[in-house]
Amino acid sequence: MPNIRFMGKMKTEADLTAGAELPAGAVLFDEGEDLNELFKLGFVVIMPVLIPVMIGTIIRIEHMEKGRHLSFDLHTVCVAAAAVVVYFLLKAAHETIHALFYPRRAKKTIWRYGSNGAWFCYCNAPVSRARFIVLSLAPMVILGILPFIVWLFAADALDTAVNIAAVVLIWMMVLFAMGDAANVYNTLKQVPQNACVVNYGLHSYWIPQTQDQ
Repeated sequence: MPNIRFMGKMKTEADLTAGAELPAGAVLFDEGEDLNELFKLGFVVIMPVLIPVMIGTIIRIEHMEKGRHLSFDLHTVCVAAAAVVVYFLLKAAHETIHALFYPRRAKKTIWRYGSNGAWFCYCNAPVSRARFIVLSLAPMVILGILPFIVWLFAADALDTAVNIAAVVLIWMMVLFAMGDAANVYNTLKQVPQNACVVNYGLHSYWIPQTQDQ
């Protein structure tokens, strides 16, 4: 079993750290003063990924059949409504993918944070530097990059409403990973090759290499 639980809204950081201790010798990531600074960094870091996706989308649309148009009819309304539902499912899938890349026996919880509907995955099991980078990038690759590649080949077979919905969802799944991109940037910059990364509350730390649990 993957040992994943969906939780409710996180009230305080103590919801995450209850019953857990920070490993001795853990070094706090330099992440800025608050989460807003982390997301600002993530927005900058994600741009080299998002901009080529956006440019590729525009180029692909320019090479599609002429005469396509978007009509405001029942079909378009249904596609838009379905896209909203899919968006929320993808947000849950994003965090579930993070959880699946943590050690199987480790306890993984998924929480809602703040009033903006954001979700995050929490696990305090130490993982190697390389594994942390992979699990951080996995949702963006699986839900953003790979669907974008598929869409490039499938766009001609889709109508305008579906294409627009698909493109918007793809862009959002890439942009949604900006916090993950910031974590990867900090890991590459701050964590030694032979170290592990561990979460404790809303912060990340690195510690000397241990075996993944």
